[in-house]
Amino acid sequence: MGPPLPPVRIGPAPPGPLRVRQIGAEVVLSTALPGTRTDGTRLGPEAEVRVLRLKATGTLRPGAVSDRYLVQQFQKQASVIAGLAGEDLRRSISRGRFLFSDRDAVATPTATEGQPPRFLYALHIVEGKNNRSPLRVPSEIEVAAPLPAPGGLMAEVAEGEVRLAWTPAGGGAEMAATVTLPAPGFNVYRMEAAESTSPEDPLNPQPLAEPSFVDTTFRYDVTYAYSVRAVDPVQGTLRESVASPPIEVRPHDRFAPMAPSGIAVAVEGAVIKVYWFPNAEPDLAGYRIYRRSAGESAPTRIGETPAAESSFIDPGAAPGVRYHYSVSAVDGADPVNESPRSEEKSEMLSGGGAA
Repeated sequence: MGPPLPPVRIGPAPPGPLRVRQIGAEVVLSTALPGTRTDGTRLGPEAEVRVLRLKATGTLRPGAVSDRYLVQQFQKQASVIAGLAGEDLRRSISRGRFLFSDRDAVATPTATEGQPPRFLYALHIVEGKNNRSPLRVPSEIEVAAPLPAPGGLMAEVAEGEVRLAWTPAGGGAEMAATVTLPAPGFNVYRMEAAESTSPEDPLNPQPLAEPSFVDTTFRYDVTYAYSVRAVDPVQGTLRESVASPPIEVRPHDRFAPMAPSGIAVAVEGAVIKVYWFPNAEPDLAGYRIYRRSAGESAPTRIGETPAAESSFIDPGAAPGVRYHYSVSAVDGADPVNESPRSEEKSEMLSGGGAA
């Protein structure tokens, strides 16, 4: 038999890929924390997340050297700038992700030899003495003077839309540069009033060139806080301004469906059946059917159907009486919004005289 195999080392599982961005004057780190050891068991309550930072150089940065060498040198040279455990760690978890803001890296964003400063970041999860998670390849970011935030955010609610518009911030000294850059873009963020932090990703898939946006993914009768950030024209979402002052919006559905069209009525055996073309509104809940007999000025509602139905059998039509039918559409709002009634169509069962 050969020599015994070395024991398998069990330690904290590494965090997920580290996302690094500059928001205003802070470098914001975010990642998923597995909360387990490499054997799948849960970490103990004493587990700590340590944030490491190292100023990058031209020869020590991703792409300039091998990943293995970069990790080795980073472990030797990087400084631990924060350690979070217990309640501090729990407060750093939002939307299922670990968030940390480094407020020192952008404090003096002066360029070295004409180049903006760059930093490398990585995380260790530590449980017990020297029992650390493996280190991922550090993430790099170039920091610069903060972008000015947009202002004057306004909102208007229309049917199926929340329309936002804002005022871009001026250039001035904060945007001073030795070269002329394209105008900044914008990102729109939305959070529910009960949430404490803005989501990491904006509503818009690409930075917006114009200071306006239409949100069609909201839910009625939910209170939202919208905000906007300016986006660096070169670095994109990796560098944003702080958020504009938020605006709170609670959209309420007060918009009725369109009146049904294509109304037709027909005698089918001993009953009268009403038909119409189905409506296409996404929040359609159903239809209401109205009837009046000749000589009556106002119709009476005689039934309802769900949205999937586009016909109705009148259960109470009497022979020899001419009836006039119309249909309205209703949505699922509370209270319900009802469309105007359609045009009327009439029919009569045989037997007796016409009224």
